[in-house]
Amino acid sequence: MREIIVKIATWLGIYPWLMKIDNRLEMKRQNRAFKKYALETLREAVAATEECGGKLFLAFGSLLGAYREKGFIPFDYDLDFGLLAEERSDSLVDAMRKHGFTLLRQYYIKSTGRICQDKYDYKGVHIDVHYFYKDDDGDLYCDLGLPHESKPWREANVTDGFPTIIRKVPDSNFVKQDFLGEKVYMPELVEEWLQTLYGEHFMTPDPKWNMDDHKKRSKTNGERIYRRNVE
Repeated sequence: MREIIVKIATWLGIYPWLMKIDNRLEMKRQNRAFKKYALETLREAVAATEECGGKLFLAFGSLLGAYREKGFIPFDYDLDFGLLAEERSDSLVDAMRKHGFTLLRQYYIKSTGRICQDKYDYKGVHIDVHYFYKDDDGDLYCDLGLPHESKPWREANVTDGFPTIIRKVPDSNFVKQDFLGEKVYMPELVEEWLQTLYGEHFMTPDPKWNMDDHKKRSKTNGERIYRRNVE
């Protein structure tokens, strides 16, 4: 039934409008959960990963908030983590489940099988775990998916997938830092990471910054990313 509604909405040209409404309602739900459980989510995710020998570190907006705001960025209602791909243990998903997480979906490059990202839910809080690989230059990189050029996500996912970009950052050690009363890993080269990701003025908040606009301005790398629902 949902697929029929999507097709009709697309044909009528109102699919983007319906998605905006749905996204707005989802953001309100995530906001309530985030305010209540964000720190608990962070603590349990780090503990689960450590049980498998990995260092789960803050990345992207969560790292920026921790460094610049000494907290969470306002209106950012999920948590972004990174994990070195070599530390993604086969037992990680089970460890996350034991700590109360549900694996919602996984993003991967179909042509190579490279796993790019896992999305989990913990009491309504969503976390994205981005997997970082090392390239030939010794830098770290991860893959980020962009909206499809013209298709709704369900149609894109069963046809040609989504365009991707690669975000590169300097290789770094990861050390535990104090964050809102918790201990969490961050890259030792945190300033270099943030400058690479957000530019030299990353310490100045930009009220007009928008992740969707940022992704649309990014160049694709020619690979296509797909998602699979897990649970």
